[in-house]
Amino acid sequence: MSKLRAALPLLTILPLLAACGSRINVQVTADDAEAEPVNDLEVQFLPFDRDSLFAAIIGQAATPEPAIPADLEEASLIEQELRDRWSAAESSWNNVRDSMRSITAQLDNLDDRSPQYRQLFDRFGDLEDREQALNRQRQAAFDEFSDMQQATQQRVDSICIVIDSWEEAAFAGYGDIEDDLLMALGREVLADTTDADGMAWAPAAGGPWWIHARMNTAAGELYWNVMIDEASSDTLRLVPGNADLRQGVRQRC
Repeated sequence: MSKLRAALPLLTILPLLAACGSRINVQVTADDAEAEPVNDLEVQFLPFDRDSLFAAIIGQAATPEPAIPADLEEASLIEQELRDRWSAAESSWNNVRDSMRSITAQLDNLDDRSPQYRQLFDRFGDLEDREQALNRQRQAAFDEFSDMQQATQQRVDSICIVIDSWEEAAFAGYGDIEDDLLMALGREVLADTTDADGMAWAPAAGGPWWIHARMNTAAGELYWNVMIDEASSDTLRLVPGNADLRQGVRQRC
């Protein structure tokens, strides 16, 4: 039995629907309020569920998928938390430094005998103390993150090599399986890149379609695999709220 025949029963392949639209419109934003469009991101339009196909291939692999040790996964998540803490401390420190630079520019244009000069000078002194405290916090947060990263990096690198080797063998025939599946469906994979407004589109009709994209963020990788029943003129919004957030070791491999 071919890999394709074995995989197809595990896929949710719906009957082709009658064409009722000429394109699929997608907008990708970095927040759920749809206020931060993401540009230059590839969006794929697939006529099959790639996750189900991946699951079928993994289920037929000659050897089981490598397991990530629980303690390493936990350490990787802690490392992410420490990275976020350092990033927040860095941002606070930079904000204070920006305020100090702004005050310095204002002082340069004032008479040093004026009340406004004295008020701004005192404000600068307060910010200087704050900047020094935040700088110490920023450095301590970085050191904690860096120590954790160094402690886990060798183990992460080792397991990533194992995972990559396994995936190379397990998915060696993926291209042929996808080609056969597309031929059986009589359809094709389409793709576009988002513009400055976060918009992407494909000249698609009928359905169903699975809209796929992935984006790295400070919190981890946002992974979209959203099904729509059929193409229409409505715009599908890809936001963090309808994505899977992928963290931990696999996100680093």
